[in-house]
Amino acid sequence: MNILQNVLYRILYAIVRLLAFLPVRLLRLKAHASAFVAGRILRYRYSVVIQNMSRAFPEKNYKEIKGLAREFYRHFFEIFFEVIKTAGMSPGQAAKRIVPSNPELLTELHSKGYNTIVLGGHLGNWELLSDMPLHFHFSIYTLYKPLSSPIAEKLMLRIRSHFGLKLLPMQKAGRFILGKKDFPAVYLFVGDQSPTHKDPEYCFHFLQQPSFFFNGAARLALATGSAVLYYSMRREKPGYYSVTYKPIALPEDKLSEREILERYVKYLEEDIRKDPAHWLWSHRRWKNRPEQGKASS
Repeated sequence: MNILQNVLYRILYAIVRLLAFLPVRLLRLKAHASAFVAGRILRYRYSVVIQNMSRAFPEKNYKEIKGLAREFYRHFFEIFFEVIKTAGMSPGQAAKRIVPSNPELLTELHSKGYNTIVLGGHLGNWELLSDMPLHFHFSIYTLYKPLSSPIAEKLMLRIRSHFGLKLLPMQKAGRFILGKKDFPAVYLFVGDQSPTHKDPEYCFHFLQQPSFFFNGAARLALATGSAVLYYSMRREKPGYYSVTYKPIALPEDKLSEREILERYVKYLEEDIRKDPAHWLWSHRRWKNRPEQGKASS
C-alpha cells in the first residue's frame, strides 16, 4: 500500500470503530433504512433476488416472494451493522453474539488429532464466524477470496482477524492444509457459491434445480484424513446466533467426494428452507447451469 492508500485505510477503520459505539437500536434503524433504499429505490440486484427465490420456491406466489425479498434485504444489511457493532466489543461481549451449541464435538475431534473441515453456507451471519476462536483453544482458519482493492483487503483482514481467526487465501489453502495435515486445526469453508466448473460429478439437485458445487473441501478432507462437519447457523434474536455442528464424515467412513458433498447439500437446503430470508439470494448462484447435467436427488 502507498501512503495515500494507508491514510484512507486508517480513516475507514476509524469510521468503523466510531460506528461500533452507536446504540444497537440506531444501527438496526440504519440497516433497515439501507435495506429500503437498496431494495425499493436502487433495486440492487432485485431481479436476481426475485428470480432466485421464484425458482427455489415455485409453490409461493409473487406476493409471497416479494415479502420474502423484503425480509432478505433487511437481514442482508443487518449483517454488516452486526459486524460493525462486534468490532467495538470486548472478547467477552463478542463471545455472546455467536454461541456453539455443541462445542464438545470439535474439541473431541481435535483431542483425537483430527484436522476438521467445517462446511457451511452464506446463511445467518457468516461474517460473525470470525468470533468463533473465542470459544476454542486451538487454531481456526477460514478461506477467503482476496479483494482487488488493497484498502478494502486490509480493512477486511483486520476486522475478520480481530478475535484470532486466521485467514487463508483460497489459492494458497490447498497447499497449506496439505502441509499441516499432522497439525490438527479447524478449517471453515463457505462453499455454496457458484463454481466455474461444469463437472456433472459435482452437480446436485438443490433448491429445485440442478446446481454445481465446489469439491475442493471434500477432496482436501480425503487427502488429509480430515473429519468433515457441517455448521448450522441460526438467528436466535437480532445480533445473536447459535451454531450447531453436524457430522458429515470421519476418515474411517470411507466416503467419496460426491457422498460428502451430497450430505452437505442436504443439510444446507434443510437450513435454507427453515429460514429462507437469511440466505444470500443476491448472489448469481445459478449463472453456470448444466447443459445436460445429471443432478442427484
